[in-house]
Amino acid sequence: MLGKLLKHELRATSRYLLPIFVILALFTVLAKTALGLEIFDGILSFIPGFIMVGYVISMIAIVVVTIVVLVMRFYKNLTSDEGYLMFTLPVKSSQLINSKLIIAFFWSFLSFLAVILAIIVLALTEVDIMTIKLGFKMFWKQINTEFMGYSTLFVVELIVLTILSGINKILHVYASIALGQLLNGHRLLGSFGAFIGITVAIQFIVTAAILVMGITFDSDVAFTTLVTVLFPVVIISLIVLNGVFYFITDYLFTKKLNLE
Repeated sequence: MLGKLLKHELRATSRYLLPIFVILALFTVLAKTALGLEIFDGILSFIPGFIMVGYVISMIAIVVVTIVVLVMRFYKNLTSDEGYLMFTLPVKSSQLINSKLIIAFFWSFLSFLAVILAIIVLALTEVDIMTIKLGFKMFWKQINTEFMGYSTLFVVELIVLTILSGINKILHVYASIALGQLLNGHRLLGSFGAFIGITVAIQFIVTAAILVMGITFDSDVAFTTLVTVLFPVVIISLIVLNGVFYFITDYLFTKKLNLE
């Protein structure tokens, strides 16, 4: 059943998000072409500037639209009148959450990748490919020097942190919406308030943890400590926090669902 939910969710979100990706790809190609030509003189001199504006706006739009579509999709599907249909399906609330979480992470990653690729494609008109390769080699050599054999572990932990952070942001929104739906007639306001409240609480805890770690560690901390101590602590913290967010969302939709 999860597969069917994923297929339905992907189809529903694609209608809104795929056109934005196509627009970004189009403006990236146009920008790359315009910067490589010298034919836009006189009355045509405004064309490259117009294309570049469209290129920048499309990069911003792909991020903003992706966030708005994914958040509103979750909110409307599960806490508005549409929830009456969704929660009558022969599936657990956890499966509904899982399907939306997987698709949300997929589109978030895809939008991030699209922006990075758009920047790289445009930069290649001015930066030599060999220079980029040389820069990466020098960067990796520096990483190997600083982390003294822990460079691979550093990269793996960085990837894990990135994935967990992305999931954390999505589940943070989901938990906020699940809490907000408890307020009759003020679901959206309640969701926003819950999001702010959770954010403030997390910032307070993180600040306290940083102060404690600042006292515990010397000012001159080795890069190996970053990999063997700090990153694992942050990874475990994110796993726990993600679990809490997920539990809150699943529990409230299972036991405290309020669609009135």
